[in-house]
Amino acid sequence: MRTIIEKLDELKAADKDLLNFGARTHAYELGPVLSPDEVRQVEEQYRFTLPEVYRSFVTTVGNGGAGPFYGLFVLGEHDEGYDFIPWPEGDLIGDLSLPFQHVEAWNLPPAFWAGEPDPEEGLSELEEEALWDVWYDKLDVQYWNPSTMNGAIPICHEGCALRNWLVVTGELAGTVWRDMRADYQGIAPLRNANGSPMTFADWYRNWLDTSLNAVRTLT
Repeated sequence: MRTIIEKLDELKAADKDLLNFGARTHAYELGPVLSPDEVRQVEEQYRFTLPEVYRSFVTTVGNGGAGPFYGLFVLGEHDEGYDFIPWPEGDLIGDLSLPFQHVEAWNLPPAFWAGEPDPEEGLSELEEEALWDVWYDKLDVQYWNPSTMNGAIPICHEGCALRNWLVVTGELAGTVWRDMRADYQGIAPLRNANGSPMTFADWYRNWLDTSLNAVRTLT
């Protein structure tokens, strides 16, 4: 974690004008660390165990704030529009005690997307609204169902409801996945240059390195 803190300090010093993407949101500041007891309370409430590297981060480096895109979520919160809300108040979080079910990129099959309404000319406004209501109900059940992300927690958003998730339960615990469902592109594991699954530490360090390179180009 020392390397991460040192690189974050270096990035903050290099980007005083906050030119890097998302920097104006978090200004390279991290939230106060959590105590082990505070982490334990969250784990007991939702019946899961944080991956060790992420636990170490939130208890020794910071909880929320400086990070990829618009910054890290505080543990136990996610985005809602332009604000943040506790997990229980939203409809994203699945059952964290169950193993994350995906091992490869996932999306609904083409046959599902072929069913998206293409209203014919001449339909009344009410008839067209009814078609879309049925479609959105299908999306809620089959696409946005919280069970899709059982065993994972959202850790940041890219904007426009695109998010990054950390797997916390199952064989892939500790890896980070990109959620592109808002663009109807499903979810996919993030990978390092060598093709290995990207862990939280990989993900955060990659942001630091990429941002430092970008800032040096801008300044």
